[in-house]
Amino acid sequence: MSLAGCFLRDARAHRRRRAVKSGVFLALAVSLGALAPLSPARAQAVVETVNGRPITDVDIEQRMKLLRILREPASREAAIQSLVDDQLKLQENSLYQIKPTDEQVGGEIARTAQKMKIAPQAFFAEIQRAGISEMHLREHFGAQVGFLGLIQAFHKGVEASESQIRAEMAKEGGKAAATEYRLRQIIFVTPAKSPEAIKGRMEAAQQLRLRFTDCASGLPLARGMDNVAVKDEVVSSSSRLTPALKQMFDKTEVGHLTAPQRTGEGIEMIAICGRTASNDDTALRAQISERLLDAELQQDAARRLKELRSHAVIVKP
Repeated sequence: MSLAGCFLRDARAHRRRRAVKSGVFLALAVSLGALAPLSPARAQAVVETVNGRPITDVDIEQRMKLLRILREPASREAAIQSLVDDQLKLQENSLYQIKPTDEQVGGEIARTAQKMKIAPQAFFAEIQRAGISEMHLREHFGAQVGFLGLIQAFHKGVEASESQIRAEMAKEGGKAAATEYRLRQIIFVTPAKSPEAIKGRMEAAQQLRLRFTDCASGLPLARGMDNVAVKDEVVSSSSRLTPALKQMFDKTEVGHLTAPQRTGEGIEMIAICGRTASNDDTALRAQISERLLDAELQQDAARRLKELRSHAVIVKP
């Protein structure tokens, strides 16, 4: 599912979900089953144990590859320390019976790509090329999302104070103005495995885009086409959009369609049916509140991980 499609689906909820709980966000952008399995033929030497759990030389090689992709220090020692942290997180998650789903793991991978300003599909392709195993990827990102979920559970009900929010708004110059978009998602349903049929559907989508000059006449035109779904209107503020989405919506003329994209649902386009200025600061305040809470969660996660390390039994055979 594309960035736009996932956003439009989530926008129908009453409020934006927290990052840890929004596993559905971009989860379909990754397919964990496509990753390379570890070769069972190679003997694995144990390098360290963490509370009795082994870290092998194969684990270290895999982690060094992943750290390079994440643009982090990728020395052997950095890989070992990263693996130790993951083991401690996994053990703590297990203590509280936290086991992230594939959807949550996929969402965490996609969010990581977004933070790195890389398209999720390109990020995942880079992981595949590096030969990182499915098990290794699941374990690392599962440890991250599970542990942060645990920290969030400890902070349940905690919100940023009004004074904190006002202080952050003042830093941003007190700007509350935003752009409000009226959006309609149009999906050309495509066969699962038929390159020729998919090509034909893409051409049909392009033709509709050329004929679509306003929503009043364009939406009925789309509804009249075979195997085309027109979703309900979504009204969204620019303060809730990613920079990439905002740029795409701003460069598309009102009454026109965004460029067609291939997604898990088919060929997708977004109709920009309205774009107006808004002085409602509700979305901005919510965004700032979430950012403040996320920073607090990250600080607490680092503190708890340091505490776990201090009590851990780490042995080099």
